Amino acid sequence: MRNPLATIAWASRIVLAKRTVPRLEPPFEIDLDLYHGSDYEKIIPELVDIEHRLKGKPADRRGMRWIHQPDGTVLFHGERVLDVPYEDFITRVPIGHVGQFYRDSLGLSTRVVQRDEQDRALHQGVRIIALPQPNYAAFMGKQELDVYKLEKIDYTEDEQRVWMLTVHSPNGSAVCDDGYMSFRRTGDGRGTVVSFMSCQNFPVPPLMALLRLDRWAWFRTLVTELAYRRFCEVMMDNVQDCYDGTDFHVGRAQR
Repeated sequence: MRNPLATIAWASRIVLAKRTVPRLEPPFEIDLDLYHGSDYEKIIPELVDIEHRLKGKPADRRGMRWIHQPDGTVLFHGERVLDVPYEDFITRVPIGHVGQFYRDSLGLSTRVVQRDEQDRALHQGVRIIALPQPNYAAFMGKQELDVYKLEKIDYTEDEQRVWMLTVHSPNGSAVCDDGYMSFRRTGDGRGTVVSFMSCQNFPVPPLMALLRLDRWAWFRTLVTELAYRRFCEVMMDNVQDCYDGTDFHVGRAQR
């Protein structure tokens, strides 16, 4: 935990000079031999149930849906239709590295555990580090997201989907950060649908907890949904930029 002056300095840099924040190549420090094939897939039935629940909710004008649970867990689904051919899209946008598309992702490390006959990753471990969301929460003491995930990737003729289960957060920045991202062919076959679903529970920033701002459900819902909208919009923009060959990474590349 940073001291108050260091917290203010770091938060100011994130908000006012994000381009100066160095990108990372985080070390991968968990032992994937401790996990079995079933561990990569055990979250899928629960996520399928969450998907059904979310799709039963009306979407807003941006195609986003939420369910706020009493324990603070937020269920979210958002998608965007891209006017690009699916076959072309999946050759340019890697389903096995979706953590790089997160808003303000500073870096990720990947360890592939199992591949298919086409040398595509089926089971892998990923470590993702990203700046606090929303950025201003850094002034409240919110730390960078730092999570390890087990990922199971499915490939069909019309869809690629990566299922994600969080198994460790070195700095305690996430209670859970599970979900999926998928790329699928549109019904008319002309475009690509990018979908993102999450089941997330993040600790309340220390200053917000101290001021007890989280006790106001309307306030918590308001700031949470604003943050998710911004996060999802930027993430989808990053996916589009990746397809277009435009650099979308945040921060300063290390030399």
